[in-house]
Amino acid sequence: MTDPERERELLRQRLLGRGMACSPVSGADLGRDLTLVSGPRGVDLARVSGIDNLGQSLQVALTTLLGSDVFNTDFGFDGLNALATETDPILVRERLRISVVQVLRRDPRVRRIVDVKLDGGQLEAPAAGSRELNVQIVFETVTGDQSTIDLGA
Repeated sequence: MTDPERERELLRQRLLGRGMACSPVSGADLGRDLTLVSGPRGVDLARVSGIDNLGQSLQVALTTLLGSDVFNTDFGFDGLNALATETDPILVRERLRISVVQVLRRDPRVRRIVDVKLDGGQLEAPAAGSRELNVQIVFETVTGDQSTIDLGA
């Protein structure tokens, strides 16, 4: 890695942050747990940085109920209100899309939202009794990188 590439990578990591790796809990629909890795000094917490850290942070925010974090009540996703109060299935989907956009706008590391697709972008009512919605988000970070997050896929 040349010096300009290394400097760009260090800047990317500084702007997008570092954190502990939180992997989805196997066998559960929702939930994450800290990840442990073996290292030269024994078992340690796995870490993520840069675009991986931002992606993980947004995934956690999109699977956390808005206001449920007592230390940061602005954190989380407000999709439950759309599901509970709206009666038209197409309007539910659009309110969910707006809720996703609000999560992305609250994160200062996201420069621009490119696309938010629900179930592949179809604008039809979900199947009766459906409790699952695939969400694909494409966005640009403050470092100029473009990233995609798939939830429920």
